[in-house]
Amino acid sequence: MTTPRIWFYHDGRHPHIYRYEPPMYREQFAACIDELAGTPVEAVSFCLGEGRTMLHETQAGELLGHNVTEWDHLIFRRAHQNAMGLIESGDDPLRLVCERARLRGIRLYPCLLVQNPGPESATVRCSDFRHKNPHLEIRARANHADLLWMDGLDFVHEEVRQERFAVIEETLSTYDVAGFELQLNVQPRFFHPDEVGSGRGVMTDFVGQIHEAVRRSGEDRELAVRVPLDLEMGYEIGLDVTEWIRQGIVDVVLPETFGGPHRLDPNLDFRPLLELTQDT
Repeated sequence: MTTPRIWFYHDGRHPHIYRYEPPMYREQFAACIDELAGTPVEAVSFCLGEGRTMLHETQAGELLGHNVTEWDHLIFRRAHQNAMGLIESGDDPLRLVCERARLRGIRLYPCLLVQNPGPESATVRCSDFRHKNPHLEIRARANHADLLWMDGLDFVHEEVRQERFAVIEETLSTYDVAGFELQLNVQPRFFHPDEVGSGRGVMTDFVGQIHEAVRRSGEDRELAVRVPLDLEMGYEIGLDVTEWIRQGIVDVVLPETFGGPHRLDPNLDFRPLLELTQDT
């Protein structure tokens, strides 16, 4: 298996399904892969909806807008209608992307936004799971409730990890993929501030469980993790990436500016991470 040299992230929403007036045709949806044909891109991370909800045919997760009676934004209604239209016509959006990537010789990694804020910031994009389970959020305990990123899910709860894992496992068992990507840098807080220490072990076990599922679904499949480049910052929020590398439970590390997947810094220093991953 050749290691990809150019790895491309496709949001799947803002430059894609949000832009098209319904109905969106299969050729239009597959164009996100076609436009990369003939370029140096060898691997694509394709985002599964917006994390709380999905934009493909899923039983483990929830389709964006399935629980909406009144839309507050044209773009999100458009995305729901496009996804539903394709699904009802027998063209699951994610399957279209996987098949087209295979045709073009591109390795495709579905990408899950593992953590996202609560329903207040999602409105019509939120899942019933999030609406019905505010007690599973980090801010459920009053102390520190006003800190940044406290409205995310608290991964100390098994129910939280089970809900996330179900989406991952379904994707691995249903689609022709090269592996799976965990985006862990969108809303970088996973535990209550008082429980980050014990939370690191919880998250390491969780990543290990996902890695086992990836390998079980196919020997050549890989688990990629998108994490803060500053490993100390990652450690302070419960991501012990150094331990993951030591245990061999991640195959690809995609580093970004801390908490800033939408911002690029051309001066990032990758040398410490390169030294850590040398010969692994």
